[in-house]
Formats: sequence, C-alpha cells, structure tokens
Amino acid sequence: MLSKPIKATSTEIVVFTSSEYRNDVQDFQEGVNSWLHTQPDNIVIEDIVYQHCGTSSRGKDVFSIAIVSRAATKDELK
Repeated sequence: MLSKPIKATSTEIVVFTSSEYRNDVQDFQEGVNSWLHTQPDNIVIEDIVYQHCGTSSRGKDVFSIAIVSRAATKDELK
C-alpha cells in the first residue's frame, strides 16, 4: 500500500459479470484470468471486488468481479 495518495488519472476499473458469460462459471473464470494474463508487466492490481447477488428467477447465480488497476509508478518498478 502506498504511503501517500496518487492521482486517479491512470486508474482503470474493469467489471466482469456472469451474464456476459451466459452464467457459466468456468467461462467467467477463464475470461477474468485471460484479461489478467494480457495486462502489461507495469500494471498494478489495486483491488479485486467480488459480488454475489444471489440467484436469478431462472435459478442461476448472479455474480460479478470488479478489478481496479493502474500503471505502476517509477518508484514501484525499482
């Protein structure tokens, strides 16, 4: 964790939802992992927020993941 605040100009938030992957848990996990693996080496993942919203009327679990990331500062790359 940083000792002082940073500007949020380079912060990116990506949201993955179960509906994007036809509520298939394995496809969802593969999609998230694929995105993580394609990020450049200078990216810092600040937070990963998992949200489970219960079950839909069709009996499928509704869930999402939000990933907060940013480019690393020069000091962090040392």
